[in-house]
Amino acid sequence: MEKILNSKDAMPVDGLGRIGMIISRLIYGYLWYTQLLWKLPPTFGCPPNFAVTENIRERTTGLCDWVGVMTIYSKWPLQASLVESLVVPNMSWMGWLIWLMEAFVAISLILGLFTRLGGLAALIQAVNLYIGVTAAPFEWYWTYGMLSILGLVFLAVPTGRVFGLDAWLRPRLQAGVDQGNRFAKILLLLT
Repeated sequence: MEKILNSKDAMPVDGLGRIGMIISRLIYGYLWYTQLLWKLPPTFGCPPNFAVTENIRERTTGLCDWVGVMTIYSKWPLQASLVESLVVPNMSWMGWLIWLMEAFVAISLILGLFTRLGGLAALIQAVNLYIGVTAAPFEWYWTYGMLSILGLVFLAVPTGRVFGLDAWLRPRLQAGVDQGNRFAKILLLLT
């Protein structure tokens, strides 16, 4: 088993594989980009008072809508409680954290820059959404399942090393690692 896991030839990537990685990374990054557009700062598409959805029949708008849906339909009561006590009363600045994190995912994947970190952020947010909104009426739970799996793929497969800024950055970071720079070692792992 160890030989299979450590074999460098276990999954060779040919030209078609490289093209597939590039296209997949760009499309997934673009998907995250499009999801920024309906919740733009500083209001994040919310009503002026940042009121969140409290009833599925009387929904608000923007990020406040989905945050409210999460408080109602989360599969985990602890998540619903955390969202209700931490995110809802602080929407004016929590919206920035959410928006910036999702913007980072989009930028990371589109540019191929720190793609493993972008994949990790995508995975975390997608799992959060899976737990929080898949029980809501009219939500197709596989949407968030696929978002999660794709985040895991971009965490596991360093797609930015093919036609991405990670390919340019890695030799420079490796030079820092060779000189004993711990920060460069961490950054190298994220490319």
